[in-house]
Amino acid sequence: MAMGHLFYQSGYRFEIAHVNYGLRGEESRGDEEFVRSLSAAWNVPLHVARPDTIMEAQLFGESVQMAARRLRYSFFKQLMNAELTTVCTAHQRTDNLEHLFIYLLRNSPAAWQGIPLRRDYIFRPMLFADAAEIRQWLAAQGLEWREDSSNQKTDYLRNKVRHRILPLIRDTFPEAESEFAELSKSLSALRHKELDQNHQWLQQFPVVGDGRMLNTHDMPAVMKYLKSMGMHPVELQKLKVAATGSRFYFHGWMAEVRNAGIWVGKPALQSIEETHIPDPNELPVCVQAGKFLLSLHILRPEEITFTAENTWFFDLESLTFPLTMRSRIKGERMQPFGMQGSKKISDLLVDAHIAVSEKDAYPVFADAGGILGVPDIRRSAMAPVQENTHKILCVKWEISDNHAES
Repeated sequence: MAMGHLFYQSGYRFEIAHVNYGLRGEESRGDEEFVRSLSAAWNVPLHVARPDTIMEAQLFGESVQMAARRLRYSFFKQLMNAELTTVCTAHQRTDNLEHLFIYLLRNSPAAWQGIPLRRDYIFRPMLFADAAEIRQWLAAQGLEWREDSSNQKTDYLRNKVRHRILPLIRDTFPEAESEFAELSKSLSALRHKELDQNHQWLQQFPVVGDGRMLNTHDMPAVMKYLKSMGMHPVELQKLKVAATGSRFYFHGWMAEVRNAGIWVGKPALQSIEETHIPDPNELPVCVQAGKFLLSLHILRPEEITFTAENTWFFDLESLTFPLTMRSRIKGERMQPFGMQGSKKISDLLVDAHIAVSEKDAYPVFADAGGILGVPDIRRSAMAPVQENTHKILCVKWEISDNHAES
């Protein structure tokens, strides 16, 4: 709303894109009518999409929020052409502070860098102001705006951060939003400098394939480098004692233990970047792992259908978080559901007639206590649903688009 008024007052050429998800009944219809009235008043072209968001979520086995986000950005990209080259979103400084806590909870280094002003074709021109300042400006201009009532709920992590954590922060640090905005700029600059230094340090090692072979004679330096690139501390400790052939994935990179040292580089397209789900509050969530798109959400016992395809059900309270999607480790085993004793993951892949070239595209799904399964292959005997189960973790998967086309 505020962004549109600023564009209009500044004389910019722009068009409006609105997605009516139809999730809030009359309120959703009111939002669309409000946008239509602005489009007419400004004489600006309007593009409206009305997807069946709930059906899309069910079709792709993802949360409604994830489906809405996917549909939104897909619609925006479809509208782009030679004249419409940039998508502007109205993220503001308060979103930036929420971003900090959400990604801290996910143990991601992206937390400290904040929401980028520009990434590819996405531009966020409202990051200079917080939500309260924007509302004050709109009121001072005598302008109307709409509020999404679902933002007042605390069903999702972002809203929990917004309504429970941020008020406590503001009570102690009233300038938290503006201070973090400045801090994130400084940290982002430092991060770029650190990446440049890492690049220079890496040049001393020989090129092997698409990566570099790091000499393990100076392991402290190697560990420092991998930590700075985002490898989790737990994974760093595992790497120190890992057997030859072990692989570790972190933020788009892969480290592989080889006889000649530790190979570091960008993984092949089918490799799996390790993903952690720290606690049940993160659910529902959608995760890309190798050739699979997996969705995880919580159900009540009466909601499950045991005949559902490409689906596992686990007793949620029997699981030990964090949950992890990762690459398989050489020699590791699991006890398949319905079988006595354990079996190597590699043997399960052989039994399923998976080609050697495809094996690395099959992720291992695990909790802190062990392996829960390999999608499309077998689930383990861990955390079965029983008569006294109260909450169920539903895991659904499908082959993602880029693999389905190949």
